[in-house]
Amino acid sequence: MALKKVIIIASFGSNRDMWLNPMLVNVRSKTTLPIVILTDMDKPYIHNFSEVTQQIIPEKQRLWMDNPRWGVRNTNYWLAKAALNYELSCCLNDDMRICTRDFEEGFDLAKRFGICVPMNPRIYVKYNARGADTTNEDWSKTIRTPFHVTACNMSPMFVSSIHPSSKDLLDSYLIELQSCMRGTLAFWFASWNTGITPLYLPEQWCVCASNAKYIRDYKKVIQGQSVPIEPIMLHWGQQEVRNVFKDIMQ
Repeated sequence: MALKKVIIIASFGSNRDMWLNPMLVNVRSKTTLPIVILTDMDKPYIHNFSEVTQQIIPEKQRLWMDNPRWGVRNTNYWLAKAALNYELSCCLNDDMRICTRDFEEGFDLAKRFGICVPMNPRIYVKYNARGADTTNEDWSKTIRTPFHVTACNMSPMFVSSIHPSSKDLLDSYLIELQSCMRGTLAFWFASWNTGITPLYLPEQWCVCASNAKYIRDYKKVIQGQSVPIEPIMLHWGQQEVRNVFKDIMQ
């Protein structure tokens, strides 16, 4: 029997709300799958889209509200928490863009491997732990683990909640998020704690500012022809990504 699939999008904070409506247009151009919006405010325009519902997280349930990164941190937390309620989910930040219908392969990969996340252009956890949004506590925890392992991004995150390893990894991730400023680091700590690793997807699944031009220009000679290696999703909220891909994605 086919498992039910859903796309979960988190949108917290008024500044981030500008991304959601055009993202829904983009997602609906690539798939008819049901969409669930996790948000801190009512967004009436979502009723213009079929099979889209919203779940408003009450103020008393939102976390880290005294932190300037509360929107990002709530996004990480509530996406992971929601993913445990659906058989197969694609979890997205609200400033992503899908480039191809082939993104749905992520569901098949999650069904096989449990959880899939894209690689981070920082490459190693060593450098991911030195981001502007990290703390000394994050760093002191990082140095107690191996350094030169894959750093990941958290959007997209594909999850099979019925896979035997997914719940343990996400439960640990939700705990680590309580004290870790960067969600991608919290995910590594959870993986180290549990011994459970996700399937790491190529960077083309989340093209970021630092690798946008490289990925746009990247080609390989395959069977005598120069073939571009296409991106799957873009982190559209980053200006450099918009600059590089503005002629093929709106």
